[in-house]
Amino acid sequence: MKTAHRLTRTRKVDLSSGNFTLSKAKTYLGRLLEKASKGETVYIVRGEHRFALQEVSPIDPIPIRPPGYFDGCYSKAESEEENRLAKASAVRAPNDIQ
Repeated sequence: MKTAHRLTRTRKVDLSSGNFTLSKAKTYLGRLLEKASKGETVYIVRGEHRFALQEVSPIDPIPIRPPGYFDGCYSKAESEEENRLAKASAVRAPNDIQ
């Protein structure tokens, strides 16, 4: 019985480098995210394109407007006209499908 000669994995990726191919970045994404969270810039290369992996500050939430916030913006006649035009421009399903 023949046994296949298996190569042992001795190749490791140098994580101190700043450039990584897309396939290596997918493999070591967790470690690369940790580097980026520490402020280091990590570049992911795909073909001729380079992308930077860096931490972004949180986005401020959009404030919730209180009821009646837009009350003074439109008159009742303007609202009715806009609603009439919107209703007329809607595409309805054919009657034979219902």
